[in-house]
Amino acid sequence: MEIKPERSLLVGEWHYLAKEDKLVKLDQHGQIIATADLDNLGQKVVNYFIVHAGNLVTKDQLLADVWGIRDVSDGRVMRVIRAIRIALNDDTRQPTYIETIPKRGYRFIANVAEIPDKPLQDSGSAAETPVDAVAISPHRQAATWATAISVSLLVLLAWLFWLKPVAENQPAEVNTIPLWRYKPITSLDGLEFYHNVSPDERYLVYSYAKQGSDLVAVLTLQDLLSHQRVQLTAEIGSSLGAAFSPDGRQIAYHRMLPDRSCEIRLIELDQGKMAVKTDRLLTRCTPESVSARVSWSPDGRYIVYPSLDPEQRQMVMMMYPVAGGTAEQLTVPPTSSFGDYVGRYSRAGDKIAFIRDAAGTAQIWLLDLTNRATRLLVQIDDAYPGNIDWTLDDRSIIYPSGPTALGIVDIATGESRELAYTDNHASEIQLGAVSGKIYASVGFFSHTNIKKVNNQLVTATSTENLVFSSNRNESLVEINPQPEGPTAVVSRRSGLPQVWLFYPDGRQQQITDFASRERIRSLVFSPDGKQLLVHLNSGVWQLALDGELKQVVGQGGEIVAYPAWSRDGTEVFYAQSRQGRWDIITAAVDTEIEKRLLATDRELYQQSYIADYNIWRDANSKNFVIEYSNGETKELDLGTTADQAFFKLDLRSEGFYFTYLLDGTQYQLRYYDLTNDTIDDQVIKDYLYHSRFSMSLDEKDVYFLEAARADFDIAEISF
Repeated sequence: MEIKPERSLLVGEWHYLAKEDKLVKLDQHGQIIATADLDNLGQKVVNYFIVHAGNLVTKDQLLADVWGIRDVSDGRVMRVIRAIRIALNDDTRQPTYIETIPKRGYRFIANVAEIPDKPLQDSGSAAETPVDAVAISPHRQAATWATAISVSLLVLLAWLFWLKPVAENQPAEVNTIPLWRYKPITSLDGLEFYHNVSPDERYLVYSYAKQGSDLVAVLTLQDLLSHQRVQLTAEIGSSLGAAFSPDGRQIAYHRMLPDRSCEIRLIELDQGKMAVKTDRLLTRCTPESVSARVSWSPDGRYIVYPSLDPEQRQMVMMMYPVAGGTAEQLTVPPTSSFGDYVGRYSRAGDKIAFIRDAAGTAQIWLLDLTNRATRLLVQIDDAYPGNIDWTLDDRSIIYPSGPTALGIVDIATGESRELAYTDNHASEIQLGAVSGKIYASVGFFSHTNIKKVNNQLVTATSTENLVFSSNRNESLVEINPQPEGPTAVVSRRSGLPQVWLFYPDGRQQQITDFASRERIRSLVFSPDGKQLLVHLNSGVWQLALDGELKQVVGQGGEIVAYPAWSRDGTEVFYAQSRQGRWDIITAAVDTEIEKRLLATDRELYQQSYIADYNIWRDANSKNFVIEYSNGETKELDLGTTADQAFFKLDLRSEGFYFTYLLDGTQYQLRYYDLTNDTIDDQVIKDYLYHSRFSMSLDEKDVYFLEAARADFDIAEISF
């Protein structure tokens, strides 16, 4: 059964590009100006419709030919159809693309015509030169976009994934870099992630959070031949990071309990019955640890897992003897790092590759177990992997290197390159020990909208609106500190993430024109509202409202975080990791940016625009301190834990708003009242899945990202 067009086609108002397998809109010069917001499954369903345009397509046909299974409810089909209609701006009352035939199925009614294949100038597939190595020209473009809204559940494990903005724009096939396509293995309603394939590649274990489960994940075991699956763990806590033992008879995993305690547990499988024989506590990890992957040594004697160092309050890699004994700490991250969260034994067992966080950037390090020496292999600027793996010959490591790309690094030379482009986003991978296939968790934990609600501390009038939205494409919002100034929004409405300005009179203006996907981590307006400080990739840039970009720091591989403006707008501040510790650096805002050290052992520094105080966070104790203009200081008890890595503060005249990490999956917006040193946690009724928010000038409205849960499945690549 044919399910994909073989040629480029004109599909209604869209162009289907056969090589890139996506729907785009082109301008008169043949340049891509918009890409349909479709995930991998949605694109496959559209492809099927295009091939069968004009014909009745039943839900059973879609389940059999696209999903490849028949035991899925038709509600899943309806949700995908709804997402496609949103992406194509199709109205169910007057459809132009998908017509519903009541009680029978669907018919694709848009005109489909062949067009000749020819090279296209795709701004999303241009040479992927890092942004700090090219001149970025300003671009102005105004347009009005239809709003399409889809609201669902919060994102799971958001702290790990907020640094990876959702992007469906993928590079085209380029010369020697192939395009690999994922083949689905699971397709449940909900999230399937933290997967591990048994050594013989017969079984798959993964964490599964079903819809309506309040984000509790259970372990599921699936037979890859018969497709039978069983639930291994109860819903008393989240079961995460599972890994088969080398003989395939045991599974080690994290159990994260509601009180934030952490256990490493060991399941013994009843052979041949897909059932649990025993499930026992192996050892405890430190409370408030972050769940991640477990890895077995090839001889089955040891496991490595991440745990929170109770003294340094950082994640470290621990090695524990399965037979019992004392856990050994393997890694010592610098104080400027959140820590190490994934370890992976080599197939020979003499080395461990692990991932280290460095101010929101992932780095792959190598640990030699013979002498405990460590060295940096590669820094990953465009992804934040959940897992990596060794090649079968132990010579290289494969890892997710971008939104739709896999990279490979040679452990002997440290040289890295793109291995392949892919048709979906993978957060973590594993290589099958028998076939060498790549097994991956693919898809997106969420799509995001910008939501505006009332600040309950200021006004009792309840409001709740989606704003600045264009089909789940927005990832950041920053309100201008001047009443008539524009709001800044990071949007993917034109394909790649760009900075847009929304003016009070309704005008919209795109002020960046990135030719490749850049990672925009934060936006901060200057006090006069005429410039933005942008944390872009691994650097800090000044962005004028006319689109002019000037780099402040980041050209030399520096690790930086938390850019901010001085209250008079003449300087910018940022935290920089120097010799393994955080310092605050200040730079003058002029043609030649001069930098100087402002303070040591601080990892965040911010000045209030409207009051005479500053707030900073001590890099060692993780405590917050308020500093007044007369030099007086006082330690603040915000109740935040040391493992909270991401913050947003909004400093007002009598107090400040801040984000508080509740349980590793949700944030709460709180207010610290400086007049009586009290904290109010009833600012808004919603929980945040993201640490960032923005407040209106009168403090009546709060803007934040609302997540609509997307779909996460396990898939494989044969190559």
